[in-house]
Amino acid sequence: MYKLKYYTLTKEEKIKLKDTFYKTEFGNNIKKRLDRLFLTGILGIIFSILLIILHTSKWDIITGIILLTASLIFVIGSHKVRIDKINTYLTKKKK
Repeated sequence: MYKLKYYTLTKEEKIKLKDTFYKTEFGNNIKKRLDRLFLTGILGIIFSILLIILHTSKWDIITGIILLTASLIFVIGSHKVRIDKINTYLTKKKK
């Protein structure tokens, strides 16, 4: 079982760790991809809420709910992957 050292760090240590991780080539590429995924999720949430509010048929509501669910998975998943990659970097860096 791998360790979750990231959650035991203080706020300042987390900021420093993120800065050093994002300065690496791998960290920079991951940050771009995860930011793009997060932005897609946010835009999907906004669009799905507009579909639900301004519905013209029942299919708009169903499509909005499905899109809202997928967008929330994108946002939560991008956060979890970001924490996982930073934690992996932290545990591999010490060894």
